[in-house]
Amino acid sequence: MKEVSLNPYPPAEVLEEMTQVATALVKRQFYQQGYPFDMEVNLSGYYEWLRQTGLCDVTLINVGDPYKDSWDMLDTDVFERRCIDFFAETFAFGEAHWGVLSNGGTDGNMHGLFFGRKYLEDVAREMGLDEKQGKPILYVSHEAHYSVRKLGDILQIETRVIGSHPMGQMDTDDLRRQLDPNRPALVAIAIGGTFKGAIDDQEAIAQVLEEKQPPCVYRHLDAALFGGYLPWVEEDSAKKILNQQHQKFDSIAVSGHKFLAMNEPAGIFLCRKEILNHLHNSPIPYLNTNIPTISCSRSGFDCLKLYWRIQTTGAEGFRKETAHVLKMTQLLREKLAEKGIPTYVNPFSTTVCMPRPADRVVHKYAMASNSCPHFGEISHVVVMQFFNETLIQELVDDVVSGDCA
Repeated sequence: MKEVSLNPYPPAEVLEEMTQVATALVKRQFYQQGYPFDMEVNLSGYYEWLRQTGLCDVTLINVGDPYKDSWDMLDTDVFERRCIDFFAETFAFGEAHWGVLSNGGTDGNMHGLFFGRKYLEDVAREMGLDEKQGKPILYVSHEAHYSVRKLGDILQIETRVIGSHPMGQMDTDDLRRQLDPNRPALVAIAIGGTFKGAIDDQEAIAQVLEEKQPPCVYRHLDAALFGGYLPWVEEDSAKKILNQQHQKFDSIAVSGHKFLAMNEPAGIFLCRKEILNHLHNSPIPYLNTNIPTISCSRSGFDCLKLYWRIQTTGAEGFRKETAHVLKMTQLLREKLAEKGIPTYVNPFSTTVCMPRPADRVVHKYAMASNSCPHFGEISHVVVMQFFNETLIQELVDDVVSGDCA
């Protein structure tokens, strides 16, 4: 028990201001449609449990490898491992996998590019390549998430930006032109481009790599939103996209705060276990362990929250939610088409692009907007679990009228 007595609540005037802001945020929650967040996260039971158990007043930090077997600090590694193993099975990694709950999609991409660089440099040395020839080149589509190019800069990896098709998919003919066959290739593959929701063609990319024969290759998948639902789509062609045994990718990053409905930034990073052998970490004596992760400390609550989500939803729940968002996506397209408004949607995507509506409509629904050389000024909404027919009808009416309450 603390000897210093602290107030459980802030001063009345501060609490009133915070309550007003909270009320306004809740009032707008279902109008945040331009970004891929589920605005009904179903976590009230989790927060009640935290209060009931007293964990709400405990500091929980997970450090380094969640698979470590000797640790004295408070941690929730056991639940982090269960979350990782659940997604490793979902993505068909098999037993030889490793992973960590990251601080978000960008952190997952950072791990993918860092692990990829270390792996490729190590393999290049084993092959006898000199330092210059052994430096990898990062290849990423123009329409992939902006974090990948930023991370390439941070990690000082030469980066080549590959062109894209009008709907946002990587142009593999351009990849063929730009790929250097004499240096290791670190290929960042977008499974759901940020603005148009395009899925890069892994088979076509693999064919280019087979033709050009770079000395070694590392494939990292950025599956921020799509990683949450693609494995639960009924069509077999969708299931194969994130099947590691089929596609042979080396690592994958998925956001926890998108389809997986965690209410703050979090993510999952998974890779082949063999990749860890190329990091060459030195043990930290006072921690009595290696630290393969980039972030030393991570939230010990994130894995509790994600494990709660997995256990309260289950495979059947994920399948039903996936079917729902795809059904609502089709309904939105049909209702806009009835009003003569075109939409642009990639296969298996819930990102619905349309000609940019009036500014007040864009602002009401927090739409993301962009200028596209092929389609002009466009905006998008991302259909998530909270969408229903009533919300869709209101959106369509506002887009058509150009006005909104």
